[in-house]
Amino acid sequence: MLPGWLWKSSEKNSDAGRRSQDEGHLHLARENLRELLEDERLPGSVRDSLKDDFTQVEAMLDKLEHGHLHIAVFGRVSVGKSALLNALLGEVRFAVSALHGETRHSEMASWQEVEAGGVYLIDTPGINEVSGEERERMAEDVAGRADLVL
Repeated sequence: MLPGWLWKSSEKNSDAGRRSQDEGHLHLARENLRELLEDERLPGSVRDSLKDDFTQVEAMLDKLEHGHLHIAVFGRVSVGKSALLNALLGEVRFAVSALHGETRHSEMASWQEVEAGGVYLIDTPGINEVSGEERERMAEDVAGRADLVL
């Protein structure tokens, strides 16, 4: 049986090695994506269409690398999404109003910092708003990229 101090030291070394390996994988993924976008053998139209996807993948890799967790609220207009986030934050960071459609674009606020990264709350425009198709698409896009949706 190994002494407790030796066991803990081995676990720490194992975690450090795993983190180093994970960082290597993230770096390799980024470099491969960049090379693909710069590859002259691909038609320009294909590379152009991949740029938006690359931006989204890059954002996901950044979240992984920094240990960020994104929590988005998603739902109908004027049901209290912004008010809920303000209550969680303990301060008014997101605009609230009795009028429909106060939130016109997504906004993010840092909620909690933790050793491994941080938790971020994201407010989105409401869905089912009259003439709000663009805002609804925006909210769906944000919700699709979030780690957790309320």
